[in-house]
Formats: sequence, structure tokens, C-alpha cells
Amino acid sequence: MIDLNDISDLISSLGKAEKRFFKMMASTENGDVDLLIKLFDEVEKQTVSIEKLERSGYYSEYETQKLYQLILKSLRNFYAEGETNFQIKDEILNLRCLVDKAQYRQCRKMLTSLKRELYEAEQFSFLLKVFDIEKKLIVFEEGKGIKLKPGLIANEEQSVINKELRLMQYHALLIEVSNRAEEKAPNIETHLKNPLLVDFIEALSLKEKVFVLKCKERIFDSLKRTEEAETCRNKVDALVHKHQFLRDYFAQIN
Repeated sequence: MIDLNDISDLISSLGKAEKRFFKMMASTENGDVDLLIKLFDEVEKQTVSIEKLERSGYYSEYETQKLYQLILKSLRNFYAEGETNFQIKDEILNLRCLVDKAQYRQCRKMLTSLKRELYEAEQFSFLLKVFDIEKKLIVFEEGKGIKLKPGLIANEEQSVINKELRLMQYHALLIEVSNRAEEKAPNIETHLKNPLLVDFIEALSLKEKVFVLKCKERIFDSLKRTEEAETCRNKVDALVHKHQFLRDYFAQIN
């Protein structure tokens, strides 16, 4: 049974970023969470003692339980996805709201900006959600070339789907190579001839480059080709250090 002391202990263990993330996530929850946020604030700021809060009877056992579960949910999301992904989801919700409120011009401006950011961060799964909004938006837009937009969006969407599928192939290959390296498979060197590991690395996306380098690093390590393995490792470190989205992405799949 969860009581307000449990809530207090959990809230006191949260860092500033975790508290901020909880407030952001709670604001997007379905249903009325105002009372839960108020309880969170009262416990966090210790405006009154826990004993007085319990005696007041203002917050029911149901609200106490629900707040505790909501805090745990926010922690799961915080560490599973990171704050950046949550902010992207928040912006996508904003776009949906703007379409619903017929704010088409502002929606287009924000959508264009978000798409550019998502392409730069190679957030292909989120791009697919943005395309769904864009399909609804063009119904209400006017102007030159509007009739061509459905076809252009369809082609762009297919291109992004292909990119996402390719990343899945790279992920599967990395798992396979890692397993064979661990098993000390005698013919692991044949993986270097895999079409996904060709040397045209500059033509690849940043995520693909990291996958290629990680695969080769494991193969070279298994073959005791130390210098080549170290070169791959250093290149991965340089890329991941330079790009936060790469750190977030590979932290989730490792």
C-alpha cells in the first residue's frame, strides 16, 4: 500500500531534470491530472507536513496511488527515451493541436522546422508521424503546386521507411556479428564481404556509419587485428562524442 511518506521519499530522490521531465510528461497525460500535480508540488515544497496532509483527507488513497505510478512512469520514459525524444513527441502534439484549431499557416512553419531537425538527427520513426500530420494539413492548404504534394509526401515517406528498414538490417547484422565473435566462429571474416559493410562509408547516414564501424570492430577484435579494431573504435567514439542523438540511440540498443 502506497502512502504519502512513500510519495515523499520518491520525490526527494528525484533530480532536477527528472522533476522537470515529470511536469512535462504529466501535462500531456489524458484525463485530469491537475490534482496530482498539486499533490506533487505540496510534497516537494513541504508546504505542510505529511501528517497534516494525511489528516486533511483532501487527497484520496486513489490519488496517492495514481501519483506514485505516474512518477514511476515518467522515470521509465526519462531513462528509456531521454528528454529529447519527449520534446519531439510534445512538438508533434502541438502540430496536431494547430491542425485541429485551423492554424494552418503556423502549423506549416513549425512542421517544416521540425522536419528539418528530425532529418538532421536521423529520427526516421518520428518523421513518419509528421508525414501523417502533413497529409491532413495539405487538405486545407492552397497555392501553386498543391496538387503535387500528396505524391511528393508519399515518395518522401517511402524513402524514410526504407531508411528505417535499413537501420533494422544493420542492427540485426551487429547482433549476428557480436554473437559470432563471442562464439569465436572460425569464418567470421566472411562478414566483411557483406554488402552492408562496403567501404563507401561516406555515403551512409551517421547511424549507419556507427553500425558499420561497430561491426568491423567486433570482427577485427575476433581476428586479433588489434590496430584495425582500435581505429574503428576511435572513429565510433569521435562520432558519438560529437552527436548527442547518436549517444541516445546506441544507448537504447546496446
